[in-house]
Amino acid sequence: PRRRFAAGDEFKDTATPASLHLFLTGGATLLAETPFGPHPVARLSAPALLDLRVAFGGSPGIARVAPEPGSVAAWFPADEARALLFDAGASGGAFRRLALASLTAALRETNAALGCFFEGMAAPPPHTRAAAGTIEDGPVDPARASDLFETAGLDPALLPSLGLVARTVLPGAALLTAGERGEEAFLLAEGRLRVSLEIAGAGEEALAILRRGDIAGEMALVDDAPRSADIYAHGGPAVVYVLTRAVFQKLLASGAPEGAPLLAGIALVLARRLEEAIKKAAGFRILAGPV
Repeated sequence: PRRRFAAGDEFKDTATPASLHLFLTGGATLLAETPFGPHPVARLSAPALLDLRVAFGGSPGIARVAPEPGSVAAWFPADEARALLFDAGASGGAFRRLALASLTAALRETNAALGCFFEGMAAPPPHTRAAAGTIEDGPVDPARASDLFETAGLDPALLPSLGLVARTVLPGAALLTAGERGEEAFLLAEGRLRVSLEIAGAGEEALAILRRGDIAGEMALVDDAPRSADIYAHGGPAVVYVLTRAVFQKLLASGAPEGAPLLAGIALVLARRLEEAIKKAAGFRILAGPV
């Protein structure tokens, strides 16, 4: 079913079943729900999927979508979206490409909005960014990697085709930094990673703490844009398995069935991170008080 939106039309993430729309023309604004009313965090242009979070198991009641007048979108149920996300056929491959692009765009815009929320306020002492420091790359232990893949819900049979190498990040060192070009994504095998953003007028803000089985650095491989946040080893050394741009793009573009679980898992990770970013935006809006 298709719907053409008029001025003032909105849909909230509390709808049952979840209101998932594929925008075919026009676009829409994603807004965080706050006690002071909806607060805009991102704008997406067609083709784009909104709002994937609840369809992928996220929390209702934290956001709404305001389509531009005249936009046309196709609606389909959340269970169909979840089935397509893991589908190994051509339709699943197309859906994953669009889902990853939509989630990446929304998360980048939300992070950018967070980064400039307190602009103009007196800044704290500048944060000293840790230098990138890693121990020399080494081989991946197949047994440990297989166990990690099973923990993360991935097929260990995919391992040989990924060409992974192990990289150890020293305590407090940066695995990657905002603004640099992304050539790799990382599957966290041991330890923890902290995803941080420099907030104008507020300093460093931790966006997420990643744990074993989580994926980091994938957004730059989806849209080729510079890194949007810093990632540090947190509370001790961290070991990551490195996935190159070439391998990632091959899995994404080809729609190869063996890549479906990995790419679907990345989409679920992005949906969770988008939800946390929306919640943080709502928190910032509350701190700012009535306008």
